[in-house]
Amino acid sequence: MDGSGPFLWLGEDGPPKGFRRVPPGGMCLSAFLFVRRGPEVLLGKYANDPRLEELTGLDESRRLAHGKGWTIPASQLKFGEDPRDAGRRIGEEILQLPGMSYSEPRVEVDRYEPRRFPGRDHYDLWFLVDATVPPGLDATTPRWYAALEWKDPAMLAAADYSRGHEDVVARWRTTTR
Repeated sequence: MDGSGPFLWLGEDGPPKGFRRVPPGGMCLSAFLFVRRGPEVLLGKYANDPRLEELTGLDESRRLAHGKGWTIPASQLKFGEDPRDAGRRIGEEILQLPGMSYSEPRVEVDRYEPRRFPGRDHYDLWFLVDATVPPGLDATTPRWYAALEWKDPAMLAAADYSRGHEDVVARWRTTTR
């Protein structure tokens, strides 16, 4: 059938073997910002603040479901946004940390069957960006976070994370060793 794949080319004007719609289990394009200080990275716990949806795309049901564990500062990409710009946006708008230096994004891919869509594959495209805080600047906790702390990912158990971020951290640690 025209426009039903098998190639992941999403668009109305895609080639006949591309898709016209998102895969049935969904697809996310996300940027994750690993703000580094020695072996530690900055991790947060969500507050139930509606501003998070505007900043990251995280709706209330997900804020409530995932507010207890540690998460990497992250955001869905906005339509047409370059992943490099998304990394900076996370640093400047979400974390409110000016003057950081940023790496080029590294790309990771994940495919899994989500609980809310049994029998359907969900695709994630992750853009992993490293950042370094300028000397003398420390993070304060914006109101949309219940906590924002420096943690050594090697010292945290998978159960300490929320939203499947333990998988993202594990992939990031593999590529940064």
